[in-house]
Amino acid sequence: MIVKNESAHLARCLSSAQPYVDEIVVVDTGSQDDTVAIAHRYGAKLFHFDWCDDFAAARNFSLEQVTGAWILILDADETLVVETDTLQQDIVQQRLAASPPEVMGYALTRTEIALLEGDLSGGVHMRLFRHDPHLRYVGRYHEQLHHQDGKPLTIDLFRELKILHYGNSDEQAVLKKTIERDIPLLEKMQQEQGLNLWLLDCLARNYIRTKQADRAQECYAEAFDRLLPNLLSGEQPREFFWVPTLVCELGWRSLDAEDLETTRLLVQRGLEWCSHHAPLNNLAGEVLLMLGFPLGAITYFETSLRLGQEGSYDQTDPCPKSAITTDPACGLGRAYQQLGQLEQAIACFELALSFDADCAIAQQHLERVRSEE
Repeated sequence: MIVKNESAHLARCLSSAQPYVDEIVVVDTGSQDDTVAIAHRYGAKLFHFDWCDDFAAARNFSLEQVTGAWILILDADETLVVETDTLQQDIVQQRLAASPPEVMGYALTRTEIALLEGDLSGGVHMRLFRHDPHLRYVGRYHEQLHHQDGKPLTIDLFRELKILHYGNSDEQAVLKKTIERDIPLLEKMQQEQGLNLWLLDCLARNYIRTKQADRAQECYAEAFDRLLPNLLSGEQPREFFWVPTLVCELGWRSLDAEDLETTRLLVQRGLEWCSHHAPLNNLAGEVLLMLGFPLGAITYFETSLRLGQEGSYDQTDPCPKSAITTDPACGLGRAYQQLGQLEQAIACFELALSFDADCAIAQQHLERVRSEE
């Protein structure tokens, strides 16, 4: 772990992991609260690292302190959920026996708890991996694990291990961290070396969080310009991580601007590249509804619901839970409403309310449809 001023979260995190690990390595980057004392209380091996605006550097320093054969990475505002009674035996006996040496690590699913911007489902993170000196983090912000020889990392999903993330539940803490740490660091990186598409979207969302809409739009305009050659050619971007989520955001923005041609292009390419991305399917349905094609819209909304029911929606990026529940259910209801099929519309709005009893869109449309019967 790398930590700074995490006294509000650290004990919860360490208590969740302590029963399952042989050692706890905590690297502190300058705490001024009780973080260090809490780490000592849980028997952590404590090290200090002078913060240098580089998460990868701090993370790699932490890896150098580890003695075990496998490394589990946690952040202080997370907790570990273990759904097996024999975790270490599973890793040592089953995993090592079943996995060839080229499998370097395992991804864990992370669930957001009390997220300020709505519940998210999915999102996988490589957090359990072999203690190999060639595996090191790269990236000053949102650091990612890479093999130093450039070899691709072969990973699997460890279904018995999950992470709960509490870090976005405190609005003031998130805002403070966004203003004092995240935006300055991302802006510095942008000036010095430029940002990849993922980090460009991160900067834009931080601007939105701090009510800097114009600066966010500048980021999205740059992202669109960089994606445009791929959108026109149909060739999937080489660095594809986060592209479906970014394409969907750009699509909603162009739809809000009533630029239907650009929206159509974004939706078409996005679904060609990632057909099981639920938010993109919903966006496609909304475009067809706006154009007056409810039958076509039904297909896309039904696809989103099916992806949610099967659990087959793209979970590489976190997906809003509403994208596989209330959004497509309400979309179906409005499509049937356009078609004059009021019984089906009522059933769809009731389905939306079964997912979320406070869904205002479903409540409003349900009342309107019943008054039309």
